[in-house]
Amino acid sequence: MSGSMATIGATPRVALRAMLIAGAMMSWFGTPVRADDVATSKPERDDQSWTASRTEADGRVALETATRTFTREGAPSITLVGVAHIGTADYYKGLQAILDAHDLVLYESVYPTGAAAPGGSDAAARVASTRASMLWLRDRIDATWRADGAVPTIDRVAQHAGIDDSRAPAWIKAVSIDAWGQPLTIIALNDGFSLVSLGADGRIGGSDEDADLRLLQRSRKPKADGDGLQRELARMLGLEFQLDRIDYAQPGWVVSDMTFLQLEQAFERRGVTDGMVQGSLRGGGLSGDAIGTVMAIMKFMDVASGGSASEAVKLLMVQVLGSKTATQGDMLGEEGKVILDDRNEVVWADLQRRLGSAPPQRIAVFYGAAHMADFARRLNESGYTAGDATWSTTLAADPRRAGIDEATMKRLREAMERAGRQGSTKPKPTAPEPGTPADSAPAAPAPAAAP
Repeated sequence: MSGSMATIGATPRVALRAMLIAGAMMSWFGTPVRADDVATSKPERDDQSWTASRTEADGRVALETATRTFTREGAPSITLVGVAHIGTADYYKGLQAILDAHDLVLYESVYPTGAAAPGGSDAAARVASTRASMLWLRDRIDATWRADGAVPTIDRVAQHAGIDDSRAPAWIKAVSIDAWGQPLTIIALNDGFSLVSLGADGRIGGSDEDADLRLLQRSRKPKADGDGLQRELARMLGLEFQLDRIDYAQPGWVVSDMTFLQLEQAFERRGVTDGMVQGSLRGGGLSGDAIGTVMAIMKFMDVASGGSASEAVKLLMVQVLGSKTATQGDMLGEEGKVILDDRNEVVWADLQRRLGSAPPQRIAVFYGAAHMADFARRLNESGYTAGDATWSTTLAADPRRAGIDEATMKRLREAMERAGRQGSTKPKPTAPEPGTPADSAPAAPAPAAAP
């Protein structure tokens, strides 16, 4: 213990920076909090809690997330499954079992604009959405081509992409049909391939909406997906990354979220620029080099201290995310309203559309725990009643191995709060915003009536 304390104490700036990076990454859990409200004692669970911490028999402290099923006579049941994006393998195994018992799962994933099925209410929107999907699909085809050494079919592209991301096969199959209901064609060339849509008339040639859309591709490295750093953080902590442990390639699993373009437009409408969570969600808020450097330092500290740095980060996660205010997003102001309120509107409208004629009888909403209080409020106002909570253990930390005293931990939590306020805002426009560019998925809907 004394060795761990000496290592942390000798490098306060390094430890603080490491904790701040970890704290910023925890924004991906969807649970921004006020540091002043965090207590080290076990918070009492209540009917409103979606995260909690508890002390185990061996002295370790554990972070938990809640699942609750809401029922209303004559209506489908709706289960809210709160999740943290980094946890143990057993944690995700348990959540998978809960989710697999449902007919429909609406899941969280801010996703590439081109990964949505093409469509649109007019010719310009249909052309733009098809082109956006083709651009996204082209990189997936290219990655499979380079892996196999041959130009692939769409089915093979979906299979290959699913190796690293179980969400991808459904997205690929959706975008392989253009906005006019015709399948895209992959044409093999001597040095690459061409991806083709024949337009509205389904024939070669044409003009305006009937014109062919063609993308030529010669092999190049596709863009990174931005998930690597999260995976690296999970491995460093001896934990798992959600996307590696949850199988999204299940019948009835549907992404219900904004695209990156819609997210940027929502930030723009609220006057948010360069916010911490905004950057994290779009993959650019924290320098990859900076995070990689901090992780390397933390690994070095772990070797020198017997794992105290990683244990301290996990302890911070339990204390912060397990607090009673962990599901309140007001610390981030307008940025938090986009992350929580605006994205919840998308899910709520999606849920209503699916509660029409012959709806599925068991529906699950699979989102970060911070989103759940708002969903629960909406369901209560709609006449639904919540059942008892099922609590799932996300991760555990040993305060005795963390090598850091409570006074220092408190300062780190306060620093996290300050870091959360670093996002800048610009004045809101006094006049209505002009029309936004066409997107490949429907724009975020306006507030909708309860189902």
